[in-house]
Amino acid sequence: MQAPREILESALERRRLDPRSRRDAYRLLNGRGDGAPPGLTLDRYGDWLVLSSRTALPELRAWGEAGLAATGGAGVVLKLRERRAGSGSSEVLLGPSLNGPVRVREEDAVFLCDLDGSLGTGLFLDQAETRRFIRPGCADREVLNLFAHTCSFSVHAALAGARRVTSVDISKRALARGRENMSESGLDPNQHRWFADDVPEHLARAARRGLSYDLVVLDPPTFGRGRKGKVLALGRDLEALVGLSARLVAPGGRLLVAFHGAGLEEERALEAASAGADGRVVTLAHRFGLPDWDHPSVSEPDEEDRGDYLSTLVLNVG
Repeated sequence: MQAPREILESALERRRLDPRSRRDAYRLLNGRGDGAPPGLTLDRYGDWLVLSSRTALPELRAWGEAGLAATGGAGVVLKLRERRAGSGSSEVLLGPSLNGPVRVREEDAVFLCDLDGSLGTGLFLDQAETRRFIRPGCADREVLNLFAHTCSFSVHAALAGARRVTSVDISKRALARGRENMSESGLDPNQHRWFADDVPEHLARAARRGLSYDLVVLDPPTFGRGRKGKVLALGRDLEALVGLSARLVAPGGRLLVAFHGAGLEEERALEAASAGADGRVVTLAHRFGLPDWDHPSVSEPDEEDRGDYLSTLVLNVG
């Protein structure tokens, strides 16, 4: 294998060729897709780099040093991700201590990202193209963002002129960061709605009240816990969530549904949405996988490399 600096320089050159990027948070290196070791990734968040690995490779420091040399970054945070979901460690590998969140920009949206506190950062880089895609259809529309996390979809929808965005997530802390992200982006969070709520329960109540939205975003975690010990398992529960979400889409509206390695075929997703939409015609408007520009993947993934793990469908609901 080539030296880390050589592999990284090739990966950076690939990303310089794409003029679409008006953001300072994106993936610099994506495992075998860029010729790096399986499961090794390097992300840029403003002046900071986040190095992630599923294995404690002896050359991790060398990869971090190569990243700093190639980008002139301020420092590197190392995240070791164990195979068990949510397990691992996060620490500053190179550079000064981090005092608070790092501020990054994506188009005209601004997000505060905590790089060293946990395995997550608060911003999923693999959905950047999808966030850009939804904006033209948001002007003067009602938008519902489910499993909103720190509300990146909500911020983009509001910046695009949505009449009101309703963000739902079980985590009060995540929604508080979402409000901060709106404020950082020059928006008034009080013009929108925020519910720290269990998503399935919220959907059921909204359906009973006859609520509807022009755009519903459903981007659930692979695994999560709701109230009273309820467990969400995406492989088991996604079809039911799609059906409940489709019920709230206004006629002529859209449902965006993302699934991460859940194995839900496109046909089954359409069937679930059609059932929830009470017989209205549901058609596929667009499909996203991982963005090839900064998340190139391999056709034959292994235990350390998940390949093209992300599927995002944009469905028209008649």
